[in-house]
Amino acid sequence: MKNPLLKVTLHQLENKQVIDLRSQDLFQKGHVRGALNLNPSNLVKYGKQFLGEEKELVFVLTEEDSRNIDSFMQGLTDAKIENVAGFLLDKDIPMEEQESTPTISVEEFMEVEGDYLLLDLRHPDEITRPAPEGNGINIPLEELVENVSQLDAGQPIYTLCGSGNRATAAASYLNNKGYQPIVIAGGMGAVEQYRNNNQ
Repeated sequence: MKNPLLKVTLHQLENKQVIDLRSQDLFQKGHVRGALNLNPSNLVKYGKQFLGEEKELVFVLTEEDSRNIDSFMQGLTDAKIENVAGFLLDKDIPMEEQESTPTISVEEFMEVEGDYLLLDLRHPDEITRPAPEGNGINIPLEELVENVSQLDAGQPIYTLCGSGNRATAAASYLNNKGYQPIVIAGGMGAVEQYRNNNQ
């Protein structure tokens, strides 16, 4: 990728795949409808599983991130991510064009009853702390695309990972597929803190 990355406008997003590279917190508060949240490290690690070849990619960046555009472009080259149309600054996205990602605190999640699914996105090798019991399934983020049909679109899906980054990425993907994802804020770190406080 030798050409400079071009800045695009909101009106140039039609038929493009929008990848929001901002932190999970910023993404959850508001993002372009249909955007996939993959922070830079997740983009390199999981991008190939989530990005199709058929659409050009537009990346949402903060103004601060845009100052490091050369480093970002090198990361895209290293990850062998091509078909990039440009980038969009988050400050240029009007509030009325944004949607938020539903989240739930661990305290609130522990009170949830009824029909739901807890989707644990950690790799089996890193599951040293057990997820909350009940209605759970473990599908690592890198295997979600090929296993999404195992999930029931008719019930809420609570997404969980170590800290919330992968849970937010998964929620952004599931939302675009017609599921009802809700991110457990803080991930397993928050679950452990809750357990320690309630022993």
